Amino acid sequence: MRDHDRTGPPLHRPVAGKTLAQKILARASGRSEVAIGEVVVAQPDVFELIDLVLPQYFRTLQQHGVTTLRFPERCVVFADHEVPSQTVRMASLKKNLRQQMQAYGMTTFYSEGRHGISHQAIVEKGHITPGMLVLSADTHATTLGCVGALAPPINYETVQALATGDIWLKVPQTIRVELVGRLPAHVLSRDLAQHVIATLGPELCDYRVIEYAGPAMANLDMDARMTLCNVAVEAGAKAGLVEPDALTDAYLRARAKQPYELLTSDPDADFHHRVTIDLATIEPMVAAPPRPDNLVPIASLAGKRVDQVYIGSCAGGRLEDLRAAAAVVRGRQVHAGVTMLVVPTSQEIFAAAAREGLLAVFAEAGALVLPPTCGPCYGNLAPLTDGDVCIGTATTNIPGRMGSASASIYLSNAAVAAASGIAGSICTPQRLPELSGAQARP
Repeated sequence: MRDHDRTGPPLHRPVAGKTLAQKILARASGRSEVAIGEVVVAQPDVFELIDLVLPQYFRTLQQHGVTTLRFPERCVVFADHEVPSQTVRMASLKKNLRQQMQAYGMTTFYSEGRHGISHQAIVEKGHITPGMLVLSADTHATTLGCVGALAPPINYETVQALATGDIWLKVPQTIRVELVGRLPAHVLSRDLAQHVIATLGPELCDYRVIEYAGPAMANLDMDARMTLCNVAVEAGAKAGLVEPDALTDAYLRARAKQPYELLTSDPDADFHHRVTIDLATIEPMVAAPPRPDNLVPIASLAGKRVDQVYIGSCAGGRLEDLRAAAAVVRGRQVHAGVTMLVVPTSQEIFAAAAREGLLAVFAEAGALVLPPTCGPCYGNLAPLTDGDVCIGTATTNIPGRMGSASASIYLSNAAVAAASGIAGSICTPQRLPELSGAQARP
């Protein structure tokens, strides 16, 4: 087909260098190279699946007479959204899950107590390595880009991909984010992630990959990299990627279940947009309703009543977050009018936090420490009611995300969320010593 015969915008002309996303999709589609904008048929290396929707997938497959999957050995299943089960119906569905998995040849299942929020635990368990193409119906699968894997969330196509073993994807453009400098002591990776969302915006990011690189990456550990890639979807991006490096290799060396190569973008790759961010300029900000990119200064919200604090989710329940929150909470009490939920992102993180004494700090302060679960983040566990105000490290703050559509959700780093839970109103940790005792809100 000649270029002028094509419908839609013309494909990008080939250039010498390729982006990491191009390299991954070329390999996955059995090609030596692919062009940006081209539609390819690719075979995923891993399917990330969860307890909330897998029973429905099995039902759809059965309704269409599909009794076998092409690559059942590539399926990795996690219990994470319903932990523990909240209804008799869900308990029944999960009880039958193992039998259904066995019927379709799926053998890798991380059940309650051996689990974690899937996007975290699947990396911890060594199933994801650089250069992989991973498919998941959960929007925050973009987290897996932390080790240089391409994980574009899909939806209705999941069942088809499970049955056929392949999927068509348009090769996305890439936005290159070069990070320099160091984060100030009071700033966390969540602040950086929210700054990137606000800086780039959904129009620029739509169906594009956000790729992180630059000298500052050497000082950003895997917790930070997971957070950066996790929230890429909130900017409208198709995926998030971190260029694999020595830190990636050190993290995966004892975890990876297969050999891997540290693929990176070529220096002369065709990037749609480049931006350099100096980490030293980042300050804690809060994303106010109704969107994650609606960043406002914390001072503008000072004194706003808080009903619930949520420190958890696949965007904010890692050791970085738990340590920062515990440092604020230690020796203080959660405000009497506040419910504080602390949810480590995985069993591995839960155990590490316990060894460090962090969980005891939260419990002694009057917080509820829960097992790894997505429940509060999507409103199934401890839902917000009409008029409630929540601040925390959830993935998004769109109306209705954590319960009632008339509740208000504010997104912040874990330290700010913890301080707000102590004060009973939105504030920074630096403000706590000025408060009368541990209570700011009457």
